[in-house]
Amino acid sequence: MKLKQIFLFMLPLLAFIACEDPYKDSTYQVYDENPISSYLSDQSEYSEWVSILKYANMFNALNQADQDFTAFVPNNEAVTAFYQKKGVASIEELGAEYAKSLVLFHTVLDTISVDDFINSTSITNLSKDQLSIQIDSTTAGEAILNGEARVTQMAFSVSNGVIYFLADVMTPLVETVYERVAQNESYSIMREALDATGWADSLNTLADTTYLDGVQSVSKRYYTFLAVTNASFAQEGIQNLSDLKTTLGAGENVQDSANALFQYVAYHILQSNYTLENLTSFNGADTSSIWDTAADNQVMMVTLDSLSQEKFFLNQLGTPANFVVESSDVLAKNGFLHEISGYLPIWEPQQATVLWDLTDYGDVRNLVPTEIYQPAAPVSSEDNLNIFDAASYVAEVSASGVSNRTYNYLAYVTCKTNLRDANYFDRLVINLGYLGHVTMRTPTLVKGKYRVDLKFVYLSDHAFMRTMSDGNGGLMKISFDGDHVANVSPYTTVTRTLAGVYDATLYDEIEFETTAKHDFKIIIMDPAASTNSKFSLQLDCITFTPITE
Repeated sequence: MKLKQIFLFMLPLLAFIACEDPYKDSTYQVYDENPISSYLSDQSEYSEWVSILKYANMFNALNQADQDFTAFVPNNEAVTAFYQKKGVASIEELGAEYAKSLVLFHTVLDTISVDDFINSTSITNLSKDQLSIQIDSTTAGEAILNGEARVTQMAFSVSNGVIYFLADVMTPLVETVYERVAQNESYSIMREALDATGWADSLNTLADTTYLDGVQSVSKRYYTFLAVTNASFAQEGIQNLSDLKTTLGAGENVQDSANALFQYVAYHILQSNYTLENLTSFNGADTSSIWDTAADNQVMMVTLDSLSQEKFFLNQLGTPANFVVESSDVLAKNGFLHEISGYLPIWEPQQATVLWDLTDYGDVRNLVPTEIYQPAAPVSSEDNLNIFDAASYVAEVSASGVSNRTYNYLAYVTCKTNLRDANYFDRLVINLGYLGHVTMRTPTLVKGKYRVDLKFVYLSDHAFMRTMSDGNGGLMKISFDGDHVANVSPYTTVTRTLAGVYDATLYDEIEFETTAKHDFKIIIMDPAASTNSKFSLQLDCITFTPITE
């Protein structure tokens, strides 16, 4: 893709945000060929989209001759089907603001070539929303955009960019996860359950606003919802909400957090925005993974079964369900919706490997710009951001202070190519000084015994830690819930001088008596943490591997 100067980026963006089309009645064009809007005006198959462009005051904005765009343009049949889905007959019934949202959602500020498109998993539109890309492996030249629109022709060139033609309209992200559920009648029982338990309010919330000493703080919320269709409920003899309550043995006070219906709905909510690819990815050679749910101390298991046509199972050994791929990856303003094929009651799985990324928290996501957080590939230049204020970390800086001025007390840092083995290509840097400490909450762990391993980043600056020429190798006193106290010097396990991501074992064996989250505490026991300007602990993730007897 072409890189734009900052001022060239801002000009069209401001033009799109304006209430009126700034290019209305303008003759400002320098190309003899047709730009996007003019080209579409000559194509009767796309007249409905042209009407939307005009009603949204976006027609001339997409005719700018000094900017490059990628326009995703649905045909008339797709627009008509979209109106029917929305229960309207024309764009005017949805309003000018909605029309503008529709255009922004279908437009990217840059020219996306076919190669760039098919080699990407997502792109960012003018609404600053990410659109997922799934290439059709059976039909050449076609793809599924955002989980709902089929691309029938890629990168048709016009004078100011390219057009990708669609057989469907993408729904703009003005809907929350709850609204995505509510607008689909096949989820009506699930919607009633959300309404009854109060979980609808959560899935309908975009952000929380708080004030501390008069300073406003906005924390965005993200959810992933596993939607059960009425047809899947019917297979269990459940025809309505009353039947569901009876099946679950739920009492009448369904907004009580201990109520079976409340917990059942919570079990279908993951408190972050996970794509289907995220949920079906596994650690190393593992074929199963554990996922936290919003239900108290309840997890679900996703399993790969390569011999099955469905391939991926939720709770395969319990009451199983599968992902309905064509109705998954439905993006909302505050997360994703995935449809599943079974009703998925709460079930405690057997142990499985749990990979805990130490920066994978919602409040860290809020502190780190979207374009920086968890990059899709190693970065060319590291980002180094202060996350000391993230509530997920309870930290105290040493009274002796710190000498390292490169990093904040707690920092979110992305990784370059030499650290490509880091999970999500990022890491947590701890710079709290001697006897400084931090506590964080683990994901839910199924009761049982585990080996616990740490992945950490070693840089050339850490040579003194590896050789213990100063200090004691980054000695940490660690514990879970104030118990299982152990001392570990991870940097002394590094056997090479090359920067990279290395492993150290924290516990050969540890047993958790109950299925729950745990408070993991690190106390820095290396005096060099307060005296050496190069000292820092750079931690990537912790893996809990089951020990089966």
